Formats: sequence, structure tokens, C-alpha cells
Amino acid sequence: MFRQWGLKKQFATVFLVLITLPTMFFGALIYYQTTKAFKQQAADHTIGRLETSEETLTSVIRNVENMTSFMIYDENFRTFFSSSKSEMTSEVYKRAEEGIKGYFTFQLTSFDYIDSIMLESASGNKLHFGNPVTADEAVLDQAATKKGGGLSWSGSYQVDSDWEGKKQVISLSREINDLNHITEPIGRVRIRLDQADLYQTVKGDTAGGQGYFFVMTDQGDVVLHPDENMVGKPFPDQTLIDRIIASSQRSISYETKDNRYLVVKKKIDGMNWFSVAVVNQGEVVQELYNVRSLLVDMILLLLLLGTVAFAGFYFFNIRRILELTEQTKQLENGDFNANVPVNTNDEIGKLGMRFNQMVKTIQTYINQEYKLKIKQKESELQAMQNQIDPHFLYNTLDMIRWTARLENAMETGHLIEQLSKMFRMNLNKGNMWVKLDEEFAYIRHYLELQKSRMGSRLRYSIFYEADIGGAYSIKQILQPLVENSIRHGFKNVSYQGELRIRGYRQENQILIDVVDNGAGFQSYDETGNEGSGFALNQLHERLLLAFGEEGKIKQIPSRNGTWMQVKLPLLNKRPEQKIKKEPGDWNDV
Repeated sequence: MFRQWGLKKQFATVFLVLITLPTMFFGALIYYQTTKAFKQQAADHTIGRLETSEETLTSVIRNVENMTSFMIYDENFRTFFSSSKSEMTSEVYKRAEEGIKGYFTFQLTSFDYIDSIMLESASGNKLHFGNPVTADEAVLDQAATKKGGGLSWSGSYQVDSDWEGKKQVISLSREINDLNHITEPIGRVRIRLDQADLYQTVKGDTAGGQGYFFVMTDQGDVVLHPDENMVGKPFPDQTLIDRIIASSQRSISYETKDNRYLVVKKKIDGMNWFSVAVVNQGEVVQELYNVRSLLVDMILLLLLLGTVAFAGFYFFNIRRILELTEQTKQLENGDFNANVPVNTNDEIGKLGMRFNQMVKTIQTYINQEYKLKIKQKESELQAMQNQIDPHFLYNTLDMIRWTARLENAMETGHLIEQLSKMFRMNLNKGNMWVKLDEEFAYIRHYLELQKSRMGSRLRYSIFYEADIGGAYSIKQILQPLVENSIRHGFKNVSYQGELRIRGYRQENQILIDVVDNGAGFQSYDETGNEGSGFALNQLHERLLLAFGEEGKIKQIPSRNGTWMQVKLPLLNKRPEQKIKKEPGDWNDV
């Protein structure tokens, strides 16, 4: 009778009788003692979560500080800070102001905790972004001046907002100095952070009432706190503040009349702030050895019962599944005589019946469809033979080149020769693999053609170490990157575009950098069209298919322009052609 049950019913019965009931019995026995242990573990886990809040806050602070550092070197900001009032109508100043607006719009929309930004040049020019606020910030100006270009963070203070009324903010003030005269200030920047939004960003997962996180100054004033009424005021428990500031230990115990707390604190680097996590420890659990002994006994018993249960399950079910697996392997090897004996009506028995039926269906399908597929392949081969022979195009270009030379059109002949060489390299006798010498020669011909179109607006250089020239790679890995630089990076730029290609060996890998000084380009086309993202995605897929995880393309952060890097394994022999190339797949990247 049991063997006629469904698989779910069989397994549920075995699991209930031999595993679930004993587990419930022992679980009830040790529940009381383990509850205390779990409370302590929960407290420790909460401390770990609260400590991540400090890391998040540090990340936010560094992000805001990096924004001010960017302003020191960015051309748009330098133009704003160094322009006089009479120069505010110039095209250069207007372009700089538009660039600044775009940069701050991105920052304000990307980070909710940024409330507003103020820029002021030495000549009196001002720009405001974000929430329009008013406040007496003369003390902050004095502190920034005293820093002489250094970072000056404020505590939490109140401002009047035209949008939200009174609110608490924290600000970073900094004087911007002239790059050529580093002690001469040319302006000031102030970035205000919304206290409530900043706390929501950095507080982390502190749900459950087991602890809370706050930030204070070394004077005891609250900077961030879950209770907004405490922000900007001294922390009410002066004893705890004194212990936090005076103690050299990261963790301290603190007791009140009713509770005992574990306090974790850390001074934030470069600032006069402390991040503090407070957790109610509760009662310290004793006699954990008894709990551990019970847990060990329970595990041993469950292992024994589980072994008995799965031995029976194997005999009645798993063995039949293994038999079905063996028959499946025979079918995979082309033996259509595979057949599974069926003597039950459960799920495995039904699976065996469907397997036998599937074998018969495949045999019928092969007999009926085989000849039709052969004829279809013959038609496809005939269609491929009727396509234009690429060698005909190459030979025609060669004839046109010589005709141009006979007619003294030397420049035209030179350009046709460059294009002809590209076609010859592209054909490569049908081979997908080329030496890097050939790949660099191909991209040089391509750049010469582009240079003839762009003239003095394009300058390029190609350098690679001699010992990598004989290494093998799939062809046309550089052309998509170079085309992206020309089409996107140099688009609408007024200066001369420079493109540098360099290849070098790093242990058993080859690195090829394509670096330009353009305006940059997006790696993915947000409209879904075949733009720069399409070309880079195709290149990424080709590298992955050819080299696996050893072939990569990545964008390296660069202050000016775009820096793309291709990473390849060092192959001194031509590999087998593993990638199937369909007509028109990669030559149109």
C-alpha cells in the first residue's frame, strides 16, 4: 500500500514520523534555555548592524568632501571663482555656469541627504542650488577662513527654508584657493546636509528596539539622533558623554538605575565627531554548557533517525530515479532502445512512463523530419554560395587603387590602399584568431582612414611591447573602442582629440589600454538602440566566449576623457576556433 502512495505522501509520512515529531519534542525541551542565549546573540548582532551605520556615515562625509576637492581642479568651477562681475556675461562664464548647474543637479538628485549648495566667488558672484534657506552662518565663514582651504564641518544648526520652514542641517564649508597661488582664496563653497535625511541614510537596520545609533561632537552636542528634538543640543546624560570622550576602549559598559547598556563608540577620522551605538544588554546568560550538551544530543539523535529515514527513502524511491538516470544516459548516447521498467503508480512511475513515451516520440520525429532538415541545410548552403564573394570586393578595391595612381590621384590611392588592407586583414582566410601584430596594424589602417576624414582634429599613437606581438587574440577587439572614442568622445569638442593605444604584458596576461581625452561616452545606450553600449556588449560577449573569465573589458576611472582596458590571456599558439561566426556578426560593430 505504501508503495502505491504518491511521492509527496511517502516523503511527508517518513519525515513526520522520524524527523518532525522528535524535533518538536527536543525543541520544546530546550526552548527555555536557548531563548536566553539567543537574546545575547541578538544583542551582538544588533551591535554589528549599528557599526555599519558608522561606516555609511564616513562614506557620506568622504563623498561630500570629494565634491569640494573636485571644485578645486575642475575648469568650470575655476572659471566661476576667478571671473569678475564684468565677465559674467561672457560665453566662457555662461558655459561654466551651465556645467556647474549640471553637476550639482546630478548630485542633488542622486543623494537625498544633500539639502542645498552655495558658491561664492571672491568678486562677489553667488550661485545657490537646492533648498532655498536663510541662516546666520557668519561663524561658519570665519571657521572656513581660519582653515585656509581646509575642510570645516559644522555641528547641527537651524535654518529657515522657503519650502519646509525651520529645519536642522549640517554643513561643510571650504575656501577654494587659486591653483597658481595656493594661499590666495578665490571663493567659498558650503554644502548643507539635511539632518533627518542623513540620519535615515546612515542609521541602517536598527529595527527591533534593541539599540539605537547617534552622532555627537567632542563637546557633547548631538549632530544626528533618532529623536529630532535632541539634535543641536547637548546630550542630556553628561556622565555617559564624559565616559565616551575619556575612554580609550571602543566598547564600554554603562549602567543606569534600571538597565545595563553596551556602548560602542568610534571617533570619525579627521573630524571632532563621535559615532555611538547603544544596546541594552539585559541579563547575562549563565549555564550555556547545559544548552550546548542538549543541542549535541539532539543533533546526534536526529542524524541517526535521518539516516534510517533516508535509507528507506533511497530503497523505495532514489534507486528508481538512478535507474531512470542510467536509461537517460543511454538515450543521450544514441541508444533508442532505452526503456524504464514501471511497476508503481506514483510520481516516479509516471515519470518512467513519460520517459518511455518520449523515446518513442523522438524516434518518430527523427524518421519524419530527418530528410526535411537535410534539404533545408542544402538550401541554406546554396544561398550562402550565391552571396557576393568578399575576395571580389578586395580585388576590385585593389584595381581602383591602381587606377587612381595612374590618374595621379595619390591621396585617393593611399586611402583606398588603407581600406583594401583592412579588408584583407578582416578576411584573414576565414580565421577568427590573429596575432596582435596584425590587430595593431589593422587599427592603424583604421585610424589613418579616420585621420584623413578628421584632419588635424585627431592625433593618435600606438605602442606595444615587442614580446606580445606574436601572441594570439580574436580579431577586431580594438576597433569598437576606438570607434566609440571618435564617435562619442570627440563629438562636439573644440580641441584636438588625442587617442593613445598601448599594449603590455603583466605576468601571464596582456593588457591593452585605449585612452582618449574626449568628453566621455556612455557604456550603455539608454534608448536600447545599437549605440556605444551595443558595440561594447558585443565585444564583451566575444571575449567571454573566446577566453572565458580571463577575457575582460572594463572602464578605468580617468580625470579627463575615457580609459578602456582589455585584458587577455597570453596565448603563444593559435587556439582552436571555438566561436561560431555567423555572416555579418562582428564586422559591423
